[in-house]
Amino acid sequence: MKTIPVPVRLDKNIQSILRDGVRRTPHNRQDLIRLTLRLHLRDVIEQEAVPKSPRRVTNVDPLPDHVLEAAYRQMGNDWDEIEAAATRAQGVPHFDD
Repeated sequence: MKTIPVPVRLDKNIQSILRDGVRRTPHNRQDLIRLTLRLHLRDVIEQEAVPKSPRRVTNVDPLPDHVLEAAYRQMGNDWDEIEAAATRAQGVPHFDD
């Protein structure tokens, strides 16, 4: 198995725990670090992982299809009148605006 050296800076508390682990177990410092990572890294990742953001932007459920169809059907009848009124309300465009 190919290995890659990774430099890691350990604070004094972790170094103290490692020294105690080397003294109490049959493993040397490097093997103890490797064993600890192998056994517990996935658990630490799961605990520290940032939750994925939901795909939906809001917490409001989308409208059912039959409600949307009714709304668009109703809008379709009056849409030409609404569009004509909006066009009349705009007035003449000015380049000074």
